[in-house]
Amino acid sequence: MTLTQTIKVNSAFFVPYSLFLLAGGAVLALFGKTDIHLFINIHHAILFDYFFRYWTLIGLGWLIFPVVFGLSFIRLRYVIIAVAAFIISAAINDTIKQIVDAPRPAEYFGELHRSLYLIPGVTVYHWDSFPSGHSTTAFCLFCMAALVARSNLWKATWFMVALLVAYSRMYLSEHFLIDVYTGSIVGVLSTVICYNLAMNMHWLDKFPAMDKPLFRL
Repeated sequence: MTLTQTIKVNSAFFVPYSLFLLAGGAVLALFGKTDIHLFINIHHAILFDYFFRYWTLIGLGWLIFPVVFGLSFIRLRYVIIAVAAFIISAAINDTIKQIVDAPRPAEYFGELHRSLYLIPGVTVYHWDSFPSGHSTTAFCLFCMAALVARSNLWKATWFMVALLVAYSRMYLSEHFLIDVYTGSIVGVLSTVICYNLAMNMHWLDKFPAMDKPLFRL
């Protein structure tokens, strides 16, 4: 299967993701990161504070374990793809973070002597803002979930789950839009490339176990 075919078959994930890239790119081109973040920051509510405080935890690295566990009941090849994509995306993300060493919103606005609304009980970090690791992880692994899902509803649902993780990082003032935007690209590209490479490595077909589940219900 070619890359174009993969995207077409999984359009329920990639169409809304493309719209997100277009809309996000337009916003980034038209407005500065200061204005974008302040707009997000002033729109808050107690219910959203509680929701995003916990929803953001989905984007932590532990997400690889339930994803791999679920994929192990489908195909071993999928497990290998997910692990490879996760490692590659994390390595790219962390490398960029170390090189750029960008300030997070709390630090950035502190230097401007501007206050932000911060949710009580949430630890706010000050550096290594670009790109967002939570967004990278969420888009990497939920893109993988979408690729193996049979239902278009589930493909679209996995996109929304990842998008809400990315938004939670801005809502909590942990990242700017450019951080989550770039993190999503790193995550999705890592997964799609690993998926297409592994699915087209025909020498792996010599090993029947590759396309069988590790565990059976």
